[in-house]
Amino acid sequence: MGKYNLWCILILLLAAPLLTGCSGGKKKVDQGEAHYILGISYLEENNPTLALKEFRLAAQSKPESAHIQAALAQAYYLKKAFPEAEEHYLRALKLDHDNSQIENNLAVLYLDMERWNDAIRYFRKASSDLTFTRVEVALTGLGYAYLQKGEYLAAVTACKEALAHNLRYPPAHLRLGEAYYALDKTDSAIEAFRQALSVAPDYSAAHYRLALAYMKSGETGKAITSLKEVIRLAPDSEQGHLAVDYLKLLN
Repeated sequence: MGKYNLWCILILLLAAPLLTGCSGGKKKVDQGEAHYILGISYLEENNPTLALKEFRLAAQSKPESAHIQAALAQAYYLKKAFPEAEEHYLRALKLDHDNSQIENNLAVLYLDMERWNDAIRYFRKASSDLTFTRVEVALTGLGYAYLQKGEYLAAVTACKEALAHNLRYPPAHLRLGEAYYALDKTDSAIEAFRQALSVAPDYSAAHYRLALAYMKSGETGKAITSLKEVIRLAPDSEQGHLAVDYLKLLN
């Protein structure tokens, strides 16, 4: 799902019921919705290629359907076809104005495209919707975008706001810790990373960041323990390989 993992992604495609109508006493299947629901099933099977094929057919049948356009955008996103994903997310928003779910997903796309200001714009819009049920996700994404811009105090504010909505959302603790780390507030960073792990003990990214913070504070023994956890949990990841390298330096 791109290089930013799933921590800030709220891709919840609502599977619309298969629409039927009566014609001469027989049920008539809505072909657009049929292709859409089949596409959803392929996404659930982690097969974006076949999902994309079905969503294209759905869009041909029902080009003015916002949820089909959003699904098509998601499939393109998973295929890393970012310009096409953007085109269809924007088309979905024209059809369904101020849909916070779509706004959030578009902002996630902009993170992958490293368009930080665009990401901030849409995360802000999504998080300001009082009916949006996962505000902490959008606010954490907002904090991450600010981190990438080097606006660390703004990142701290966004992540703290996310935690005010959901104190048990691990990625918000993680991004808060990263902001503190960038501000050279190492003790606060360590506490934030530990809070993330108190909610999600197997959160390898938090173990990795905690190891870096421990190294920065000179706590070598604790850093080694955290690095070993990264290797145990995610040995084949980029962070897992980096953890091996750090362990060689520390031992």
